[in-house]
Amino acid sequence: MSRIKAIKSLSLIITILTLIVSSIGLFYTTGGQPFVVQNIYGDSVTLYGDGIYAYNSILKVGTSKGTDIVMILVALLFGVTTFLFNKGSRVKLIHTGLLAGLLYYSTCLAFGVTYNRIFILYLLLFSATLFLFIIELKYIFAEIKLPEKLAGRSLKGTGIFLIVAGCSVLVWLMFIIPTIITGAPMEIIEIYTTEPTFVIDLGVILPSAVYCGILLLNRNSYGYRLVPVILIPLTIVGLCVIGQTIMQTQLGIELPLGQLIGLVVSFVILGIISVVLNVKFLKHIV
Repeated sequence: MSRIKAIKSLSLIITILTLIVSSIGLFYTTGGQPFVVQNIYGDSVTLYGDGIYAYNSILKVGTSKGTDIVMILVALLFGVTTFLFNKGSRVKLIHTGLLAGLLYYSTCLAFGVTYNRIFILYLLLFSATLFLFIIELKYIFAEIKLPEKLAGRSLKGTGIFLIVAGCSVLVWLMFIIPTIITGAPMEIIEIYTTEPTFVIDLGVILPSAVYCGILLLNRNSYGYRLVPVILIPLTIVGLCVIGQTIMQTQLGIELPLGQLIGLVVSFVILGIISVVLNVKFLKHIV
């Protein structure tokens, strides 16, 4: 099997798995009701009680369902770019960027959602997206040729933005640092043992975005190839934050004004800027 056929086959599997997983998360119901449990720290936490997310906190369910809405759209776009994969470098870069967003999603499901009946689907989706992402990164570095008009072109604005966007996830430290000082559990830990989003954002997104930004400032060709791979997930995060806020509001969760401005608005603005910069960049790719 050729590399392109392998990429397309695995992409089709990922598309189907994402649509199944996100649809179950969004629409499946058991008719259950919220109930209260005590976490390991002795705090009372209200669990959702219904559907595949029954044993997750209401805050986590709002986040998960809001993300599911967006990921259905992302999966459909991913399927379209899979079908058009042979149409040029632009499509391939978009495909890899969408895949990065799906990898983020599958990681959060596999490590962040309370174990449930479709865990095996989370596992399959995580494994498929991880290994395909590795394959596609190798492919775009080895096979995609930058047009002469782009090679060496200054993308200083995009480089600076990526560094700023990467550092924006340091906002999560406002939840982490107080626990270091006081030794008390994190205020949003609820029934969970850790927060995978913090690990991914601070351990992967931050260094990746900053590194890509530095490469662009140095006019390194690897940085140019990584631009859509970083900007597209930032756009997806912006959309997810909107979906999460809507779902959390429907579930009766009221976000403090500080979090609404500091987290929601800031990530949405970063997502909008990512779209603009990505469109400008992809105009140079055929």
